[in-house]
Amino acid sequence: MSVSRFFVICAIYCTYSTSALAEFDNDLAINLSTEAGYIDNFLFQPENEESTAFYRLASDLAFSAKSQQSAFSINANIATYLYANFDDDNHTDYTIIPKYQFKFSQNQRLHVSGLLLNDFTYRGTGLSLGQADQLEKGDIQETLGAIIGYEYGTKESQGRLNFDLTYHESEFTTRRTDTNRLDTEILALKSSFDYLLSGKTFLAFDLDYKIIDYPNDPLISRDSISGLIGVKWYTTVISELNFLVGYQNLSFEDSRLIDDSAFKWRFDYTWRPSDYTTLHIVSNRKFDETYRLISSYRLAQTHQIDVIHDFTESLSVLFAIGINNDEFITPQSSNDEDYLVAALELNYRYSERLSFKFAYDYKSLDANYGDIDFTQNKVGIGITLNL
Repeated sequence: MSVSRFFVICAIYCTYSTSALAEFDNDLAINLSTEAGYIDNFLFQPENEESTAFYRLASDLAFSAKSQQSAFSINANIATYLYANFDDDNHTDYTIIPKYQFKFSQNQRLHVSGLLLNDFTYRGTGLSLGQADQLEKGDIQETLGAIIGYEYGTKESQGRLNFDLTYHESEFTTRRTDTNRLDTEILALKSSFDYLLSGKTFLAFDLDYKIIDYPNDPLISRDSISGLIGVKWYTTVISELNFLVGYQNLSFEDSRLIDDSAFKWRFDYTWRPSDYTTLHIVSNRKFDETYRLISSYRLAQTHQIDVIHDFTESLSVLFAIGINNDEFITPQSSNDEDYLVAALELNYRYSERLSFKFAYDYKSLDANYGDIDFTQNKVGIGITLNL
């Protein structure tokens, strides 16, 4: 762990120290927000639902500094959540992402970024699905990561080439006796090549290789390799499309587990039929890391549609609906979980500094095992102040 942490810390340090050597045009944005609302099934239970009022206090900071050849930015978010009937689940999440990029020329750039993430997993979800009443509070996961990459070419080039080297490590800091087996270290190399066919249409190739290590459960340590081919289409500002299909293979280090493979895809489409409306559709399928104590890995499918419409310069609405399927795979069997999620958000900008929102969120689970199905409704009213 010490070597890996040194790699990450060095990458984050470089983003700061290198940027400090140049003359930059600086920009700073800070906003404060608060939200109050109601949750009708806080513990995600199939019956005997328990409700609570909730309060959220958050702050976002975005700093950027640009020069002719380089740019540095840092985005930081901290949010505190308080629950009237569940004091033990009060918590604070935070995310810090520094980024630095340097342009060698108009067509070549180097970028470095870091990630520090603290995330709360609610009782009745994730590790504790169907077991909310057996815990006193939710789980906390910490993630540390860094990316260094190189890009050649632009959207106007005949070809574009990208290489990214990524390192992530994560661990649950709660219930360590049970959760230490999910400590994860991932070293990944990703490359992509886009070749201009005509106009703004590119033939795209993606190749990913991951070394996924579980230090406290080496049985499920594995390598993953995937390849995708497809098109990227940027005809006008009205329409953008990325659609790639391919294959992913998992190879386990321990011979007691059987290697696996699956069809993989990535679909991302944006349509702007007017200046006031944007439609965004995303769909993907891939092998991913597990967040269940009894499974080795999971096959995840995600499909989501977002629609944003501006009624006026001050009033807008966001509607989103998504279907997620997770297949958790063990050496003996597999379990399927189907989630339906929906969100409705109405935003009103009173002034450049002050805005209001009304938000409604819905989530449901339909699983093919156990008595763990649930629905949850959440409503909230919020205020955001831009400083």
